[in-house]
Amino acid sequence: MFDTFTNLRYPTPQQGLIWLRRKQKIRPWEIAKELNVSRPFVSKAQRIAEARIDKLLRHAASINRIKVKHINTRYGIAVGYCPAYNTDTYILYSPKIGIQTWFAHQGDCGNCDQLNQCKHTLEQLAEEWEVPIPDDRPPTDLSIYLFDVIMRRLKWVEDPMGA
Repeated sequence: MFDTFTNLRYPTPQQGLIWLRRKQKIRPWEIAKELNVSRPFVSKAQRIAEARIDKLLRHAASINRIKVKHINTRYGIAVGYCPAYNTDTYILYSPKIGIQTWFAHQGDCGNCDQLNQCKHTLEQLAEEWEVPIPDDRPPTDLSIYLFDVIMRRLKWVEDPMGA
């Protein structure tokens, strides 16, 4: 069925903060204490944030004609395939930078006017996912590394090291 994605809304700043803290595996009671709210408030805010993130991820996939393979609203990521570009695609939600769609590709980063923006986006995502990334690689290489780590962390691909 075709979804029109009515009522698309980002999580509020407080919902986004609660969602991010839960993503970082902070317990609800600790978040409640930190924000001076009740634990049920934290749980409800997280549920609302995840529902909104789900709609945002699916909407981004739909408008880019991406066939979603995996989606995880707790971590704010969807992975799919874009037939138009014949490539894997990563859609991520970040409270700081919103929805980002990344098409896997081998680019000529040295001759691209988006180099700094791509590096900034990947650095922000790496920080939120707590993945150290080397500074000396071009964004296309950094993205391969970062998304590989994320996919293994979510157990969407097999870890060759068995970890």
